[in-house]
Amino acid sequence: MRGARAVLNVYRDRLAEAREEAAQARQATAALPAQLRAMLAGVDRTTLAGKRNAALVLLGFATAARVSELVALDVPAMEEAEHGYDVTLYRKKVRKHTTNAILYGADPATCPVRALRTYRAALEAAGRTDGPLFVRVDRWNRIAPPMTRGGRPIGDPAGRMTAEAAAEVVERLAVAAGLSGDWSGHSLRRGFATAARAAGHDPLEIARAGGWVDGSRVLARYMDDVDRVRNSPLVGIGL
Repeated sequence: MRGARAVLNVYRDRLAEAREEAAQARQATAALPAQLRAMLAGVDRTTLAGKRNAALVLLGFATAARVSELVALDVPAMEEAEHGYDVTLYRKKVRKHTTNAILYGADPATCPVRALRTYRAALEAAGRTDGPLFVRVDRWNRIAPPMTRGGRPIGDPAGRMTAEAAAEVVERLAVAAGLSGDWSGHSLRRGFATAARAAGHDPLEIARAGGWVDGSRVLARYMDDVDRVRNSPLVGIGL
């Protein structure tokens, strides 16, 4: 057993020295506010799909939700409040519901409250006041058109988006904006953690807001991305 471990360690060292991709831990690129603005700049928010995509991206960031948690949201999970919205999500990893306060943003283009309110108004105008929040929309702005395969209905009959479809929205907007990196639905979650830590927020509060488990190594890695620069021994030494 010790011999096998030694062989694996040598193999890993060789990969790292050769800078092979297999030796690098892959992480989704963080969607920070600047990237969100770029992603949303090309979205046509006069269309239902555009309103949905803007709300999906901004709410996903503001709640640090996994895309599976985001698409599981139903319309009644949104409650208007003086500060904006209270949104209740089920966090799979910690197996409990959390209620996130969604606040107004300073920039209307990236304000999650305004985006969510606009999208909800469009849903209501289309007769949707219940059921899934994020729904399929076709090119003709129809909500949840029936889908069939071989003459048989497929997909959620209420039109709920899949986690894969939500992740595809993020990827597609990043590519359309000309952003380089490894984009996925997780980019919103990582972007929230990175931006919140850079703004000086406590790691415990960030973990609670995003539904990370206690001692999450993934979250710690996101924190390190910020802290290794901010807390570098080179800061303030007179260079």
